[in-house]
Amino acid sequence: MKFFREIFRSGGFSTHRLDAFSDGVFAIVITLLVLELRIPEVTGEHLSHELKHGLKELLPKFISFVVSFLYISIYWINHQQLFHLIKKFDRGIFWLNSLFLMCLTFIPFPTALIGSYPHERIAVIFYGVAMMATALSFVLMKMYILSREKDEHASSVKHSPIYLLAGPVLYLLAVLLAMVNISFAIAIYLLIPVIYLFAKIETDIPSS
Repeated sequence: MKFFREIFRSGGFSTHRLDAFSDGVFAIVITLLVLELRIPEVTGEHLSHELKHGLKELLPKFISFVVSFLYISIYWINHQQLFHLIKKFDRGIFWLNSLFLMCLTFIPFPTALIGSYPHERIAVIFYGVAMMATALSFVLMKMYILSREKDEHASSVKHSPIYLLAGPVLYLLAVLLAMVNISFAIAIYLLIPVIYLFAKIETDIPSS
């Protein structure tokens, strides 16, 4: 274990390069989200009516876009605040950050899926599982960084087990509820970003 711990924490990485790379990934993910919002193709004499109907059909995609956009924005704020605590990067932070970014870049797919099939149980469950994986990857990275940066700045950040696991637990609850009633699950998906938007952000925002 000591051998693997030394490998995991060995090596130095440029703070600015890794931060800039992460910001670039965030920007790309947000761009990919909006690509699913396509103008409806309508023809015929009743163009206005058909266009209105087409936009109505796109409503689930609009909602899923907004919710996922808020999720990613909250992650970005968390990510920025967390990285400001780091004095020196190591391989552990690099790989945990890469795991988080991998989960993050996957978000556009479940977002498009639930936007296209909002009434299908598998789509609702898949969305929750994907978001839970992203939340867990962020929590792992956050716990690792806080365990390294034990100073006055890190101690001011909320990192109780309940606080850290709130996001993953809510996603898990939504996935379980989706097996009974998908409306309950969707309600939780909509509620989570609202909770975080009203969270106190002077020191940190809950891991979402």
